Amino acid sequence: MIAVLALVVLLAVWAAWVAADGLRARSRLQTAADSVQHLQEQVLAGDRAAADATLTALQEHAAAAHDLTHGPHWSAARRLPWAGAHVSAVQTVSDVVDSLASDALPGLMDAAALVDPARLAPVDGRVDLAPLQAAGPGVAAADRAVQDALRRVDAIDTSSLVEPVARPVEDLTGQVRDVAMTTATAARAVDLLPAMLGAQSPRHYLLLVQNNAEPRALGGIPGAVILLRADAGAVELVELRNASGVLAELPEPALPLTDVERSLFGRQLGIYMADVTFTPDYPRAASIAQAIWEQRVGGEIDGVVSIDTAALAAVLGAVGPVDLPPGTVSDAVGGRLTAENAVEVLNNTVYRLVEDTREQDAFFAATGGAVFGAVMSGQGDAVTAIRALSDAADDGTVMVWSARPEEQDRLAGTVLSGELRGAHGDRPVVGLYVNDGTGSKIGYYLRAAVDVTPGACAADGTRLVEVAVTMTSTAPPDVVAMPRYISGGRVLEPGRMRFNLLAYAPREGYVEDAVDGSGRRGGSSQVHDDLFVLARTIELAPGESTTVTYSFRTGPGQTGAPLVRVTPLVDRHVDLGEGWRCS
Repeated sequence: MIAVLALVVLLAVWAAWVAADGLRARSRLQTAADSVQHLQEQVLAGDRAAADATLTALQEHAAAAHDLTHGPHWSAARRLPWAGAHVSAVQTVSDVVDSLASDALPGLMDAAALVDPARLAPVDGRVDLAPLQAAGPGVAAADRAVQDALRRVDAIDTSSLVEPVARPVEDLTGQVRDVAMTTATAARAVDLLPAMLGAQSPRHYLLLVQNNAEPRALGGIPGAVILLRADAGAVELVELRNASGVLAELPEPALPLTDVERSLFGRQLGIYMADVTFTPDYPRAASIAQAIWEQRVGGEIDGVVSIDTAALAAVLGAVGPVDLPPGTVSDAVGGRLTAENAVEVLNNTVYRLVEDTREQDAFFAATGGAVFGAVMSGQGDAVTAIRALSDAADDGTVMVWSARPEEQDRLAGTVLSGELRGAHGDRPVVGLYVNDGTGSKIGYYLRAAVDVTPGACAADGTRLVEVAVTMTSTAPPDVVAMPRYISGGRVLEPGRMRFNLLAYAPREGYVEDAVDGSGRRGGSSQVHDDLFVLARTIELAPGESTTVTYSFRTGPGQTGAPLVRVTPLVDRHVDLGEGWRCS
């Protein structure tokens, strides 16, 4: 009895020892996590001394958490049937945080010192490429450390863990995954940017400026097409054309279209520059744009960059306002294009006040030149400009494609690629894309609200994702009296909008059900690039609203919170619900 009692006491002490260390380690890890935000702010502010001090403290907390979760008592606990999985998970977490603090963060800080946003700001139209080239090895090493950390936390099976342990592990996994996307993009950027900005030889790029008032799957009609030349970091605007005229209506598609593309997007995908963004796959849209330009204008195009009016507004928030060309629009908005008025002016005001298409083209040419000149002159705050472009890339409103396969391979999978995909790790990707069917700019008044909630998990590793898409026309009653460029009238009666809503299921998944408020179910189905697509045509009168509720079935193993890609309309909102963990 004494021996048994002694054993029980020893087990209790041992358990208490592990628990006490675990609580202290948790406190240290929380402090380390809080320090990351301070570190980021200090690095962006250029306060290297404060950042060094914060990093040192962060590393001490991470190392302490690692030491507290390792030792003979933890090794013994790891062998227990039920507790072992929990102990292993805690040790992996402390290992990963310690590794990130000691291996990844120092390299990223060194790279941040080299790639100071102020040094990246163009001077006299030229970007200094030397800091990017110097930062390359450090960023690549940091990215390797982060990707290794992601693989380790991804391998933890949280389904067998109790909630107090599983939840922090899942939170950390999500955070490391976000960091991994950022470092992967950064590593590719410092590797690709010097060459793409003409470090070895001059490059020529098309810049598509998408107008969201006439929605396309990738954002809007690329009404303005700008030819840029990059040579040793110097970028100049060579030529600006609109999407009509010589870039419109080729006799045959510039590139062969598949039967599915013809069915979903029509022949115009390949014959009109204004329609290349009908497809939600940006590399495909960019390659068609390249082919149209080279066939109609000539010259060799090395890549295609896309930006929409919301991203332009964000850039203006960094570089400051630009003067508008004299005229009706300028008089109506105070003579300047600003971050606050850019979206409305470029998507609506110019079409309300200027009906002559040649005057519209002249306005966009002058405005595009003014914004480009402000950026390349180094005007404004470089840190804010880089943040604005980064946020726009995350939001899908800035995309990049290279015509060189080795460079495009490096761009694939980053936030800049805009590629069509159905999964990202264990996260299913749901796509909801809008293509205008009126040929007018009434899409400025289209609002999308998307509510995403978790459905039931199935034994085969799939799950349901419930998505309610509410489309609303916010057009005012007097829209019928506006110019036909806005009100329409060529296809429908003035003021009505018509669009195709394309719902893309996750990889290896499908749309299990789709129903609107009137009870109408289903739609036209296709398989586009191995992804199931359900298409519906929707019409709305001014002020009218409709909701389509979809049940998406994911592919096996896609049990994480979904990534939802939605056409960047002028007004859109996505609400991603909670509770995505499958038990």
